[in-house]
Amino acid sequence: PYRVRVTALVPGFSPAEQNRRTLTEDRVASIMRHTPMNRFGEPAELIGAAIFLASEKASSFVTGSLVRVDGGFGAMTI
Repeated sequence: PYRVRVTALVPGFSPAEQNRRTLTEDRVASIMRHTPMNRFGEPAELIGAAIFLASEKASSFVTGSLVRVDGGFGAMTI
């Protein structure tokens, strides 16, 4: 009744400054084996999904959704 929509962006792996130390060669290889696009994401790649979710017209009937921007990682079986 209050027109509140609840959604979330689910970003994939990105070599951000705070996690670079944890990205060992083995960890990167494991991530890439489970990422069909075979690369890390860039922060700018979240922009389109964020604008879509923030748009009253484009996503007015979207709620309770997780929008994955993860290069296919979430679609793979681990």
